[in-house]
Amino acid sequence: MPLYSLKSFPLILRRFLLIVTIFLGGIVRLCAQVQDGPYMTWDDFVLDYWDSQKAADDTEGDAERLESLEDLAHHPLQLNRCTREDIQQFPFLDEAQVDSLLSYRERKRGFVSLGELQMVKGMDYFTRCRLSLFVRCDSAYPPSAVFLQRMEEDNRLGKKMIKGRHELETRLDMPLYRRAGYTTPDIPSKTNYYIGNALHHVMRYRYAYKREVMYGLTIEKDGGEPVAKRGFYPYDYLSGFVLLRPKDRPWSMAVGDYNVWSGNGLLLGRRMYGGREVEARQTRNTLSLFKAHTSTEEIDFFRGAVGAWKWRSMDVMAFASYRRLDGRLSNASSDTVTTLLQTGLHRTLSEIEARRTVGCFTAGWHWSWNQKHWGVATDGVWSHFSKYVSPAERWYNAHYFRGQTARSLSASYYIELSKLSFQGDVATDREWHVSTVHRLLYAPTRHLRFGLQYRQFSPRFVSLYGQALQQANRVANEQGVLLNAYALIGKSVEWSGYVDLFRFPKPTYQSRQPNAKGMEAMCQLAYRLSNDWRLLMRYKLKSRQYTLTLDEQQGLEYRTVQKLRLSSVWTHARYELTTQADASYAHRQSGKHSLGWMISSRAAWKASSRWGLKAFGAFFFTDDTESMLYAYEPQMLHASAFPNFAYHGMRGVVMGHYQVLKGLTLSLRLASTHYFNRDHFSSRLDEISSSWKNDLSVQVRWVM
Repeated sequence: MPLYSLKSFPLILRRFLLIVTIFLGGIVRLCAQVQDGPYMTWDDFVLDYWDSQKAADDTEGDAERLESLEDLAHHPLQLNRCTREDIQQFPFLDEAQVDSLLSYRERKRGFVSLGELQMVKGMDYFTRCRLSLFVRCDSAYPPSAVFLQRMEEDNRLGKKMIKGRHELETRLDMPLYRRAGYTTPDIPSKTNYYIGNALHHVMRYRYAYKREVMYGLTIEKDGGEPVAKRGFYPYDYLSGFVLLRPKDRPWSMAVGDYNVWSGNGLLLGRRMYGGREVEARQTRNTLSLFKAHTSTEEIDFFRGAVGAWKWRSMDVMAFASYRRLDGRLSNASSDTVTTLLQTGLHRTLSEIEARRTVGCFTAGWHWSWNQKHWGVATDGVWSHFSKYVSPAERWYNAHYFRGQTARSLSASYYIELSKLSFQGDVATDREWHVSTVHRLLYAPTRHLRFGLQYRQFSPRFVSLYGQALQQANRVANEQGVLLNAYALIGKSVEWSGYVDLFRFPKPTYQSRQPNAKGMEAMCQLAYRLSNDWRLLMRYKLKSRQYTLTLDEQQGLEYRTVQKLRLSSVWTHARYELTTQADASYAHRQSGKHSLGWMISSRAAWKASSRWGLKAFGAFFFTDDTESMLYAYEPQMLHASAFPNFAYHGMRGVVMGHYQVLKGLTLSLRLASTHYFNRDHFSSRLDEISSSWKNDLSVQVRWVM
């Protein structure tokens, strides 16, 4: 028998101990609220989640959507105030988890700290870590009368337009080398030299009052583009927007540059972030979404106005856009466009001549009726070009869009049962060519999910803005079946994978014969050794038939690329260390094969609240570009971070930031690449006649 037991204390003393315990528990909860913060860094999220979503041959990823998530990470949502639509934009949450989170918040009248996420049904450790990067936990207690009065005064639109957060950011990228295109040749032509200097400069201004009022302006000059001449005022790219989404109002709108997503992506792109792994998560894709266009991507956005209105279970959205697009004309006086350019670069005289030569007016609408367990929606898009679009006929573009007007319609649905959910889209163009995609999700338990997707796109289907997880570069000429699965094993192991089988009924650019086939597969295993240490293994395979020419005879051969990655991620309050090993094997059915491997490491040190350092180093050895590898490296805010590595060499990056004043931050980044077996980089106008490639970047950010 123990020397002391609770029953041996008098009743009054036991009650006193109970009160003290409750009091200390309250202090612990308050401390958790004060120390409220993310459980992982942005770099960890990109490596752990986003990187696995990209296709096997997509090393750039979706810059627009990745940038949107990065903005959310730097300006997280208030967990006790955000709406269902705010939460639904996170790709790692399914509908069941969203419902559980909102139900818990309503039942408990708010979260006191992010630690309470472990009390939400279906919220596992990996999901909590990812969500903690994008949300913060404000007070869950009822607001005071003074606070409510101040909020009512600030609820006026005039104050919302000026009393929010202002951000000014500028970045200058300076190459410490010279490309061939910056040397004027002895016999200049329209295509053999760049007009401007090699500097790349981007400047952004952003204003935000919570998420109700936003406006901003972005200007950018790419390397090689001129400044303040030849129609550049002063730079090539200028983009602005105003977005209004008032709280407790049924309407929202945006004017300027914006993006629109709807349904499963047959007409207007997918509203969900992420790739094929997301197909194993329950999402209501009949919902529409628009947002301000905030990146420096010069394609795939609309310019005009968009508005949405919600009434009970009905959502309505309409938009109109007019943009001048880049297009090459058949001759200087022609009204026929032979090529619509998608690079956004205007460096040579030829590219400048093709700049904004054709106008495009686009209008569209969305209507949906959403219930708790089912919903239906329709979408329509109409586009008209100022010039006749007629690309020169090739074996791969026989069914590309030709003409001046394109129209398309779609209908979509979702049905949710206890363990099953169904989704689908059916779309048709003006000539009644049909494309469709359907998805089945089965979740026998909270920790196990299976998905099945079937897609069939007519070779003649015309969709100018569609993105539906297709293997080709457009939503047409494809049949496919996607199988995926997700499993949470215990509390420390997360497994996900997919297999995508596809076929192209008609010839494509890379396969001159019809009925080319292919397969893509991925398997990823994440293991949590502790709260500070995680291991990750990822295997990817992509096999596809390409044109094979042998003895003047043409056929198809399989080209297969396999990639394996092992990584270790260790994080601490001030330190972070990631070590990674990559290997690749490329094989052609005709006999050629190549190998590649890479060892890399990424480290971060947060010395204090005012300054910190990041570094990246890698040694890579590949036989050619078919076996090339890529890795995520430290990058400045709003910049791409997935470089390719081929041949034999090494790569190093050092980056630091320092908070000069409150709200004013200075960042510097130096990156260097050296080849062991080559004496030049790239080719043609981008060629660098050296085995070294060094870049210096400076960024200044002011927040007030």
